[in-house]
Amino acid sequence: MTQADDRTGGIGVAVRRARLARGLTLEASARQVEVTKGYLSKVENNQATPSVGVMVRLADAFGIPLSDLLMPEGQRQPISVVRANERIPTKRGNDSGYLFELASTGKLDPRAEVFFLTVPVPNGEEPSHFKHSGEEVFLVLEGRVRFSYAGADFILKKGDCVQFDSKVEHYAVSDSDEPAQLFVVTIPDRAGA
Repeated sequence: MTQADDRTGGIGVAVRRARLARGLTLEASARQVEVTKGYLSKVENNQATPSVGVMVRLADAFGIPLSDLLMPEGQRQPISVVRANERIPTKRGNDSGYLFELASTGKLDPRAEVFFLTVPVPNGEEPSHFKHSGEEVFLVLEGRVRFSYAGADFILKKGDCVQFDSKVEHYAVSDSDEPAQLFVVTIPDRAGA
């Protein structure tokens, strides 16, 4: 169980609650999110922790903010204040090196998700590519980043910012021998929004 699971009572409970609230079957949800029914069942039973990419697709499919999957039900307020030591860390994939820290968790009906993202140094393998609904903003806090968007690469340095349509395939990796730090704002497309 991850630290996020400790704080939320389990991502699986939130996934099941959101799926049932939308009247979706396990099979229909799995198909929409592009995972197997068995895997989604394991997620709902807290036997597997989904990657951030899968959680983003789940939130999109259910028409909810990503933080709804990471926060206990009924704990949202009109304002969200998250101290640095209260960020919810979530690793993406198996030792891929990406670390997302959810920095905004408690606001009622948020229109954006806010993260601190540590991007890894490339390990010789093809980086994980992302593609999901909405729009994103990346601001480099520390290090140098190689940002790829629709096959074009950009080198971003501390203080550089990029805003883009996240439906287009993209990824970011460190462009040095140290991981880089980004501040990320994701504005998802929400069903019925």
